[in-house]
Amino acid sequence: MRESKILDSSIWVAYLFEGLFKELIENDDKLFLSALSLFEIKRKLFRMKVKKGDLDDKINFVKKRNIFIPIDGKIAENASELSVEKNLPAIDSLIYATALLNELKLISLDNDFRGLPNAEVLEI
Repeated sequence: MRESKILDSSIWVAYLFEGLFKELIENDDKLFLSALSLFEIKRKLFRMKVKKGDLDDKINFVKKRNIFIPIDGKIAENASELSVEKNLPAIDSLIYATALLNELKLISLDNDFRGLPNAEVLEI
């Protein structure tokens, strides 16, 4: 069995807009997503002025393809420590804490995660 992973919104945006990272998304692996990443993806679609029908289709695909992990008190507390220790912005620290506490490898394009244990920053 492959390592379970949580994909950051940056990976999903690159996939939805540029067709990148198909090997990560178009397979039978279990994928996880922080509820915050769904927020970031949908916000990006709105900002890019994606038509309502296309936006709904993209968001529905993301929702069907992932197992969502909600933010709870344990994640929030851990994220506050990580934010200070690793100098991470709030949302990034919440996503990273979600990955760590659920023993998932975080895959991202965001350099804020570069060099952190259990995180892999890909290049385009």
